[in-house]
Amino acid sequence: MENIQLVANNLDKTTLPLFVFIGNVIFLLVTAILLQRMSQKLRREYTQVKSMRDDLKAFSVAAIGMGKRVLQLEQRQRHVPENTQTDKVFTYVEPANQAYDEAAHMARQGKDVEAIMSQCGLSHSEAELIFLMNRLDKAG
Repeated sequence: MENIQLVANNLDKTTLPLFVFIGNVIFLLVTAILLQRMSQKLRREYTQVKSMRDDLKAFSVAAIGMGKRVLQLEQRQRHVPENTQTDKVFTYVEPANQAYDEAAHMARQGKDVEAIMSQCGLSHSEAELIFLMNRLDKAG
């Protein structure tokens, strides 16, 4: 305890504020470095969230497009007479499946959404859904 009092007595009125000032400067520098790191981490996470949000939006739009396509196929199937042979029904439905199969094959080959759309005759949302599903399959 005597040592502390001795040191305190030796500090004059100008030295103590200098130590306080230096302590504050060090505290501010450490705080600034931590804030910069947190800011960088926040930017990275925001970029990831934005990418996920865009992917989710594309999936939603594509799912709506697929749902419309399924409804169209169901409506067409209702108009096919029941007395037709099953081979004829398969040939009637096959072109839609063939377009999706071809689109999936193109996506696995690394073709972009625009190429899939133009070659398979799919809407942008359908082609993007197939492209994104293939990207998720490769990532998994």
